[in-house]
Amino acid sequence: MRNERRTEDVPEIMTPADMTERHRRPAAHLLAVLALPLTLVLGPLLAGCGSEAEDPGANVSDVPTSTSPTPAEDPTVAAAIADLAKRQGVKAEEITVVSHDKVTWRDSSLGCPEPGKMYAMVLTDGVRVVLEAGGQTYEYHGGASGPVTFCENPQDPAPDKGSSDAPQ
Repeated sequence: MRNERRTEDVPEIMTPADMTERHRRPAAHLLAVLALPLTLVLGPLLAGCGSEAEDPGANVSDVPTSTSPTPAEDPTVAAAIADLAKRQGVKAEEITVVSHDKVTWRDSSLGCPEPGKMYAMVLTDGVRVVLEAGGQTYEYHGGASGPVTFCENPQDPAPDKGSSDAPQ
């Protein structure tokens, strides 16, 4: 009895000729349901394709490649620009951001030591913002968090590990 075939539990085998519209609809519905997520994922990726036809004069080199933050994106840079504009009596639009870098300062003076003061001799993470106005450059130094301040006599940060002037 154990090895007897039980045909009542085995479904009937259908051939393509036996399939009716009712049997084909779930497969088509499944394809549509699966295609929707692909459309949602690929649609935005392909949206820019073919834009050359709309603007044949577009030049890829016109696209800015700078990763430097704009003043609106970085409050540190915005504060430095505002201070320099006030300090030099110029409009903020006349100031150019030359660089904005994360650096490691050689000591706790943040690369801007004041005469007669002592500083902890520890490497200190920070930032350096270099601005240009009226043909001159100005440096603002700060720690990893907190404000940047104008540095009248700036010193260079500690060399990068891969730099040639690093101690051997």
